[in-house]
Amino acid sequence: MAQKKIMFVINSLSRGGAERVLSILLDAFVKDSAFDVTLVLLEDEIAYPLPEELDIVILSTLDNGDGGLKKTAHIPLFSWRLWRLVKERKPDLLLSFLFRADFVNMLTSVFHNRPALVSARVNTSSTYADDTIQAKINKFLVRRLYPKAEKIISVSEGTKEDLIENFAVARDKHVVIHNPYDIDKIRRLSQEPIDLKLKREETIVALSRFRPIKNIEMLIRAFSGVDADANLVLVGDGEEEQKLHTLTKELGVEDRVIFAGGVDNPYPYLAASSIYISSSRSEGFPNAMVEAMICGCAVVSTDCPSGPREILSPASDPMNLLESGSEYAEYGILVAVDDVAAMQKAICTLLESPKLRSDYSKKAMQRAGDFRLEQVCNSYKNLFSEVIGEHAV
Repeated sequence: MAQKKIMFVINSLSRGGAERVLSILLDAFVKDSAFDVTLVLLEDEIAYPLPEELDIVILSTLDNGDGGLKKTAHIPLFSWRLWRLVKERKPDLLLSFLFRADFVNMLTSVFHNRPALVSARVNTSSTYADDTIQAKINKFLVRRLYPKAEKIISVSEGTKEDLIENFAVARDKHVVIHNPYDIDKIRRLSQEPIDLKLKREETIVALSRFRPIKNIEMLIRAFSGVDADANLVLVGDGEEEQKLHTLTKELGVEDRVIFAGGVDNPYPYLAASSIYISSSRSEGFPNAMVEAMICGCAVVSTDCPSGPREILSPASDPMNLLESGSEYAEYGILVAVDDVAAMQKAICTLLESPKLRSDYSKKAMQRAGDFRLEQVCNSYKNLFSEVIGEHAV
C-alpha cells in the first residue's frame, strides 16, 4: 500500500503546549511506515527534539522576536509559499496547528484540491476576549476562514462548542480529539534528579508560561494565605516574570515561592509536588494539568473555558462553568476563574487532608490513562483515512 503524504503546518516549534503536542504526534507518525510526513514551519524556531529523518520546510526567517502584527501581515506571503509547496509535493492531506498556521492553510486551500484540516487548540472567545487589534483580526479571520476547513479537530468539547455557537462553523465539520500523552516516558523522565530539596506533602507546583491569560498573579495571591510550611514552585518563564517576583515580595512570600525557570524536563518538579494548580482564565486542553496527573499530583484548577472541566468532571456539562466558589469534582477540584478565596480554600483543604489528597492523586493517575498516546494517534489515523478516502472517490 502506498504511503499517505501528510503535511503538518504550524507557526513554529517554540516552547508551548500545541508545539509539544505536535512534536509528540510527529514522532509517532514518522515511525509509522504508512505515512510520509512533512513538517512546515512558518518561522525558523525549533525548541523540541524531532526525528532525524523528518522532512522540515521553513517558510521564513521570522522568529519569536518579531511582533504579532508583523507575523499576521506575512500571512499572504506564507500562503503563496505553502501553495507552491503543495503544488510541488502533492500531499494527500494538510493539518495545521495554531491560528496563523490555520489561516495560511485555509487561504492556500482555496487554490488546491487537497483536504485541509485545522486543529483548534484554544477556546477562541476567551482567548481573544480583549479589545486589541490583534484579537479583532484573529476573530475576524476565524469567522471567515475556519468554515472552509474540511474538518476541524477540536481539542475539547468546549473549544468545539465555542466555534459552533460564536463563529458559525457547522457542527458536522467538527471532531474532538484530546491531546496525546506518552505516559511511560513522562513517568520515566519524572525520576530524573533536580537541585531543589522539597517535602512533597508541603509542595505545590504550577507549570505555565508567565502570561496574563495564565493568571499566575491570582495563584500567588491565593498562596499568600496558605500555611507557612508550604512552598509554591513555579516552573516556566515569560513576560510577567519580573512582575510576579515583585508581587511575592509585596505579599511577603518571596521565601516560599520558588521560580524554577523554563526547563527542558519539568516532570521531576511535578513528581516532587503533591498538589498541582492551574489558575488560567482560558485554555484549550491544558497539557501541564494532565502531565501533573500522570505524575500523581492532586489537581486544583480554575473552571475556565475550555478543558479543565472535561478532564476533572467528564460526566458534567462542559459548558456549565462555575461563576463563583468551588466544586469537588470526580478527579480534582474546580474553582471559579479569578476567585482567590475559593482557590485558597481548596489549596488549604488539600494540604490539611492527606486522605483527600491521596484519593485525588490516585484518581488523577487513573484519569490520565484515558489520554494515552496510542489511542489518540489511532483517532488521528482513522480520521486521516476517512478524509483521504472521501477525496479518492
